Amino acid sequence: MTSLKSLRKCGRSDQRCGATLVLVVLLLVVILGVAAFAVDFGRMQLVRSQLQTAVDAGALAGSLQLKQDPTDVDAAQAAARDFVARNRVGFLVTVPTDAISVDVGGWDSSTQTFDAQAASRDAISVYATQSNEPFIFAQIFGQTSFSIPRQSVAVAGEAKLEIIMVLDLSSSMWDQGRIEALQNAAPVFVNVMEQSANEDRIGVMGYGVRKGTYDPASQGHTGVVYTATPAAQFPAGYDYASDWVGVLEGPLTTDFNYLRNVPLAPTSLLAGKYGGGTPIGAAIRDGAHYLIGAARPGTSKVMVLMSDGYANKPESDASGYALQMANYAALNRVAIYTISLGDSADVSLMTQIAGAARGKHFDATGSGGGDLTTLLSDAFRNVANEISRTTIVK
Repeated sequence: MTSLKSLRKCGRSDQRCGATLVLVVLLLVVILGVAAFAVDFGRMQLVRSQLQTAVDAGALAGSLQLKQDPTDVDAAQAAARDFVARNRVGFLVTVPTDAISVDVGGWDSSTQTFDAQAASRDAISVYATQSNEPFIFAQIFGQTSFSIPRQSVAVAGEAKLEIIMVLDLSSSMWDQGRIEALQNAAPVFVNVMEQSANEDRIGVMGYGVRKGTYDPASQGHTGVVYTATPAAQFPAGYDYASDWVGVLEGPLTTDFNYLRNVPLAPTSLLAGKYGGGTPIGAAIRDGAHYLIGAARPGTSKVMVLMSDGYANKPESDASGYALQMANYAALNRVAIYTISLGDSADVSLMTQIAGAARGKHFDATGSGGGDLTTLLSDAFRNVANEISRTTIVK
């Protein structure tokens, strides 16, 4: 009853009620405007993201084609356009062919710029615009559509790679699912490298074993104990005849099916396989020495070193010897990319090794959450993308 009286009174004499109604209507208009802006802004961001994915895919595809044949610019441009067109972008689904521009040129890493007139033809630039994408709510305010431009530049390396995967097969790999993570993740590296189609070769070396304590043949294994490194590279004052060495599980090859099915098969990647410790220095030394002797002329030498623990051989100065061998690798132009696996890994040492040998360290310790298989797969994938040099730079 009181409310009805108040309403009647308001309708008769209180003009503030009318003003309030006008204010509410204005606020509703503002709220609707903000909501419309939010929805359409979100659509613009979605289209921008989809188009960036499309031009990234085009740049990578074009650079891979360029990597296969640097003289066939037309094929590289065609591959780039094709991959842009394969991606869904906005309501219009695909980007029109005439809205895609592809240039082949050079990338200046010092200035971070693409030069279409450069003498070096190692980079590809893809520029695309998705136009006439309709607004949903902004049409109320007279804005009917929008356009989004995006660009991507990818660099394709020219040198073929000689890669040795140096993997920790010590007994500690039994812990916390580490060996299972390695068994599942190691083939990921090969898969990614295979996609680059650059005639790269990959080999596999495990560590560590003490000389004279492990015979692969008698164990039904296919590896070969690596004893080719000269005595001068072994720890000073150490007995060369009984030092720790690596095991060449698979020689450098372009037969990636062989790598997946033999040296990287679960039956080959076994924790405690050699009954040895964690001689990281010996692993670097033997892996580097093998690459130095086996690499093809004109190729780049790369080591992918994985460890789940701390260097413990030689007992006197295991970490110091590992760094000494990292410098030995660097002097022989062997770049080392390191992966720390599990929470017991010596992240500091692995980071220093990568720094000394012009490489990069990747963390799969689990400190950021996630299961080890996923973390190690991501690490191997990131290493492969890093060393293949077919990367998005802009």
